[in-house]
Amino acid sequence: PIDSLVRKKVFISKKVLADETDILKNAEFFQTKPKKLNNDQKVSLDKIVESVKKNINLKPTYFWNNRKWQNRNLSKAIQKALALNKSAIMMVPEIALTSQTIERFRSRFKEKIAIIHHKRSSGEKTKEWENILSGKAKIVIGARSSIFAPIKDLGLIILDEEHDQSYKQTDEMPSYNAKHLAIMRAKFSNATVVLGSATPSIESYYNAINKKYTLNILSKRIGKSNLAQVKIINMKEEIKKSKSYFSNDLLEAIKQRHEKGEQTLIFLNRRGYNTSLHCLDCSYVFKCKHCDITLTYHKKENILSCHSCGFKTHTAQNCPECKSSEYIKYKGFGTEHIQSALHAIFPNIKTIRIDRDTTTQKHSHETLFKQFKSGKADVLIGTQMIVKGLHFPSVTLVGILNTDGALNIPDFRSSETVFQLVTQACGRAGRSTLPGEVIIQSYMPENDTIKLASHQDYLSFYKTEIENRKLFGYPPFTQMAKIVIASQDEKKAGHYANFFRDKLIKNLTSGYKIHPVLPSGRAKVKDVFRFQFLIRGKNMPLLSSILDKVK
Repeated sequence: PIDSLVRKKVFISKKVLADETDILKNAEFFQTKPKKLNNDQKVSLDKIVESVKKNINLKPTYFWNNRKWQNRNLSKAIQKALALNKSAIMMVPEIALTSQTIERFRSRFKEKIAIIHHKRSSGEKTKEWENILSGKAKIVIGARSSIFAPIKDLGLIILDEEHDQSYKQTDEMPSYNAKHLAIMRAKFSNATVVLGSATPSIESYYNAINKKYTLNILSKRIGKSNLAQVKIINMKEEIKKSKSYFSNDLLEAIKQRHEKGEQTLIFLNRRGYNTSLHCLDCSYVFKCKHCDITLTYHKKENILSCHSCGFKTHTAQNCPECKSSEYIKYKGFGTEHIQSALHAIFPNIKTIRIDRDTTTQKHSHETLFKQFKSGKADVLIGTQMIVKGLHFPSVTLVGILNTDGALNIPDFRSSETVFQLVTQACGRAGRSTLPGEVIIQSYMPENDTIKLASHQDYLSFYKTEIENRKLFGYPPFTQMAKIVIASQDEKKAGHYANFFRDKLIKNLTSGYKIHPVLPSGRAKVKDVFRFQFLIRGKNMPLLSSILDKVK
């Protein structure tokens, strides 16, 4: 029917090439005037510009409490680099941040901007690669893979939210850390690298205060915005009053914001409806048949899904072990469940959910963020992608649910990760003239990490964490390597891991600590069994050479 209407000239047919930037390409961007800088900003900007001018490999680490400081300084730094006929790479940890960065840069720069990340098609990546090689694009914006852009006359590399683990690729080969690559590429190119964060990684801040990096502290907030008021709710007491996922304080605060026409952000770092399915009679847990993890229930599709390999299966009515149908019970809750529960309590409140399930389509990040920013929803519910540097002036309330559970993960960085996430979430409220409020629901309200994050007190957290790292010999006081042995045969994987470890012990010199062989955090993924052991030491180049010999 469409073809007939085209032939009759009712419709006009036009071929349009697919382009990741279409959603922003046709939008009008008014050129904004440069913002005035205060003394602290001028000093830090002058250091960067001086480094770019002299082709000196200077590595300043930024430490600030407000993204507007970053926007002003870094935009001006790129502007100065372009004036010197240099190019720049701007890296962001999440694809969700790419569109916001593009909007900001297009309102400041008339130069062509290349966009690189894994969601672009092969054709789009090729087109951008050609624009970079030819010199048409002098600014590159993208996620971690953008560090490989073949840009000429590189003068400046910027890593936004340098602490973010998304810069590290470990799931597939080649494994790399884009932050380390940026530092080395800047060194080889005589370029300047800027690492920016309000919650620097422990290693980066340690390097900065020990003069390995140049440290610039920008602590004051811009304009009339102040830090949000933070309240920690003890959910152990709250759960006795109500079986709801929301505390009474949070529900009342959401209601008040809705009545005032203000917006709310709810952060829960788990997607899906229920996180697991159990049989209460025989204790059977429904797990992925290809991986050693529990299946997550997704109510919209009515399926059980594995968040590791993507395996999906229909929900079960009977237990496979004891055949019981009376004791099958769903446990845990994710963002989909929170959205449903909130609609049940407040039927008139409009919500938008942003997680991996709702952002599978191209441009879905941009579309959903624009809808929320334009006021088409009262509450934004999502995982960690909604707390990473996004700016919503109308958000005056942030609710943080169940984040303290990550403190129980057996990882020496777990406290650091929770502190960074909670601090970032707190920073989403009250970013304009309206006062902000943050409500943290916690089963560990007395935990030092939760309390320090609620005050956004990075320095106190750093002092505590660095002492723990020093006491137990973790980075930055030592370096670590993880050796992973994988096989479809579980016994072979375990046997070879122990064999390889014993061989290393005979070849390694003193000064290294080799941990025992253990199953990996996810011991089985996609029908492959994985065993690992850690090596700690201060001379990684020597370890690499020994590994090459032994293997």
